[in-house]
Amino acid sequence: MADISKDILQKIKKDEVRPYSKQYFLLKRSVIWTVFGLSILLGSIASAIALFQLRYAEWDLYKHLSHSLAEFALLVIPFFWLIFLLGFTGFAYYYFRRTEQGYRYAAVWVILSSIALSIIGGGLLYSTGLSEKLESVFQENLPFYRELQERKQKVWMSPGQGLLAGKIVKIISEQKIQIEDLQGNIWVIDITDTIWRGRLRPSEDLKIKILGEMKGQNRFVANEIRPWKGRRGQGKKRHNLYRKGRTK
Repeated sequence: MADISKDILQKIKKDEVRPYSKQYFLLKRSVIWTVFGLSILLGSIASAIALFQLRYAEWDLYKHLSHSLAEFALLVIPFFWLIFLLGFTGFAYYYFRRTEQGYRYAAVWVILSSIALSIIGGGLLYSTGLSEKLESVFQENLPFYRELQERKQKVWMSPGQGLLAGKIVKIISEQKIQIEDLQGNIWVIDITDTIWRGRLRPSEDLKIKILGEMKGQNRFVANEIRPWKGRRGQGKKRHNLYRKGRTK
């Protein structure tokens, strides 16, 4: 035993081994916990946007489309953000296992706990409305993500199947509005018996989705009009704009 200790000491002297300082271990521990925390935070952001997209996914559109169930699922389920959530969960698991006590916990427990923390964090972000803002930021600044969302939006350019979307460019009367669709075409929309979802009211520059029936060249009867996306809480403001427009 003494010989072994002596050999070790000689090797330390020969290789000029220097012990790590206390600050090194403190820094290493801080980095590990910081990366773990960032992984949970980024997982929460992914979870929040996934919750936002699931909340406003229009499952009832399936009956209007000729897509298969699998194709429709790809349109409405936020696989992009769910994959990110799993990726950040993997990071969280990797770094948690490298904490001082991380090795004591079963892999399944660490993974499920990381997912749970991300979902809870995502729920908090969603409840504040931040998930909608983040989704808009990603769409405006990431070309590949914008292209992905535009592909999903093209489903609304199916007037022959009763789906149309665009921006209101003119309020013709209480029964008719004019919109510019996503491809730049002008349509006259009959809104006589239309149900307006989300407390919306017609106002210029308002972007909308329309369910109804095509009635000839660039004419469409709207059975239902929905907000383009997001929360419905902006309806009051739009209602005031509409009332102002009618009093002119």
